[in-house]
Amino acid sequence: MNTDLPVYIGRAIDLAAHEGYPGHHVYNALLEKNLVRDRGWVEFSVYPLFSPQSLIAEGTANFGREVVFTETERLAFEKEVLWPAAGIDPSRAEEFYAVQDLVKKLAYATNEAARQYLNGEIDPKGAATWLQKYALMDEKRAKQGVKFIEKYRSYVINYNLGEDMVRSYIEKRGGTEQQPQKRWREFEQLLASPRLPGDIRQGQPPVITILRSQNFLLTQKGDRNF
Repeated sequence: MNTDLPVYIGRAIDLAAHEGYPGHHVYNALLEKNLVRDRGWVEFSVYPLFSPQSLIAEGTANFGREVVFTETERLAFEKEVLWPAAGIDPSRAEEFYAVQDLVKKLAYATNEAARQYLNGEIDPKGAATWLQKYALMDEKRAKQGVKFIEKYRSYVINYNLGEDMVRSYIEKRGGTEQQPQKRWREFEQLLASPRLPGDIRQGQPPVITILRSQNFLLTQKGDRNF
């Protein structure tokens, strides 16, 4: 867990679901059990970070929160348990998460900042300024975001694009919020099998179209890192 910056109450369930259950820990455990131990596919004992597999890993980890809790269940749990435990008045929890949902819609601004920076179109200061303006990050968080881009490059798309692709894939197969058991089954099958981004893009436009739909237009030459 990154401790460089404060972690606020709104991230508590996100982090638990992303890193633990039903996120990364479950994903790796199921791959080891189903593919390495049961089938003897030893190649799956190694997980290359910079690979298409990471879009599935990060996408499912982000989406895992919605599998564990419906929106109503999460809000009730936070108001009744987490916020009082943290000594925070829960009376404005609904308003807090309404704002958080709006800010989340700006997540693709990080992808565009990464594209421009990695293509040499802007410098680190320009990338940080972009994140502050279009992703509403404060100065410290924006600078940390640029450092992440410098180290992990186009890996940043795995979080937001990965989550959107996983959600779309599962919901198109009937795993909606109104059918939680079906959602769990589809989610488990996705975690426990060898999948690539192309496998879950059924019925979706190409990735470049998804990015364009968010008003982050790619030039014809594109970015080889994406």
